[in-house]
Amino acid sequence: MELWKQNFQDPEDFIQFYFKKKYSNENALVYEENHKAVSSFLLLPYPMSWLKTVILTSYISGACTRQEARNQGYMTLLLKEALTKMNKAGVVLSTLIPAEDWLFKYYNKLGYASVFDYSTEIYVPDSIPHDFSFQVTSPTTFHPEFTTATYRFFSQAMEHRICCIQHSYEDYMAIIEEAYLCGGRLLTISRNQEIKGWGLAIPQANHTFIKEILWENEPCKKALLQQVFNIWPNKPIICKLPPYGPHYHSYGMARIINAQQMLKQVSKQNPGLTLTIKIDDPQLSFNTGIYKLSQGECQKIKPTGTTTDAETDIPTLTQALLGYHPEQLPFPLNHLAPAQQPYMNLMLD
Repeated sequence: MELWKQNFQDPEDFIQFYFKKKYSNENALVYEENHKAVSSFLLLPYPMSWLKTVILTSYISGACTRQEARNQGYMTLLLKEALTKMNKAGVVLSTLIPAEDWLFKYYNKLGYASVFDYSTEIYVPDSIPHDFSFQVTSPTTFHPEFTTATYRFFSQAMEHRICCIQHSYEDYMAIIEEAYLCGGRLLTISRNQEIKGWGLAIPQANHTFIKEILWENEPCKKALLQQVFNIWPNKPIICKLPPYGPHYHSYGMARIINAQQMLKQVSKQNPGLTLTIKIDDPQLSFNTGIYKLSQGECQKIKPTGTTTDAETDIPTLTQALLGYHPEQLPFPLNHLAPAQQPYMNLMLD
């Protein structure tokens, strides 16, 4: 907590809340020197929908170093230790959100690739048509019973998003409570007691920011936006959405932890695929090698006299397996997974 306060400009109530809800000794990794913590972060488990299955990921949260110990390689040593720790825990993919733009290049050197993007839409309230046929519910304070009742709609809507970080019930409750801590509101619109739209909105100085919005159809979406405007009138509404079209913002990164496990899933779902790939992973040597995908299986084979169809590094393989802009990848890596829009949100970042 001391390192967090030194590195991040978060209010005290958020820090206390975050450590109460997210911290555990089992999830914390700390580099100490002379019995003093110099670098630390949390490894938080999150499920992720991917290729018609669910995989275990680990999200690196709050990576920071004591001010006087920066630029001395402590964080790099800690991250390399974390990669091994994640593999032993059965994690197949690691994720993180760089706190600053220059960190994208730093994490890329450790095998991470930029894969999580988002788009934004701006709504001018006057252009939103009124629809008074929905029942609106939006408690002014955090309401555990109401929040619990909305989780099913939220989780089902999120599960329909392919290649998406998912949130457990406990995590969901923390997300909503933290939004109220920031002066925000959870809103739902219903018809015949069935939720049709869901939104999490936070008021800002010049606009209202919707951190996430889920809806059954376009009229439900517009009705929900109108209700946001009714609560915070005379402000434009900015929505954060999964990436679409040519305009999007870079957000998060991912790194394969266990290449063979992910390639096994690719081969299982594409039994007609025959491919031999050579992988180089300087940080996790067990990933380095040649893999043959054939008849729904993936085997690591001896390199002697083996002809490969492709050679790749971990960042490129991560983008290929997550279907991130395959049109920008070389053949045959661009055919390992269908084009997808990996999405990560509501990480209390």
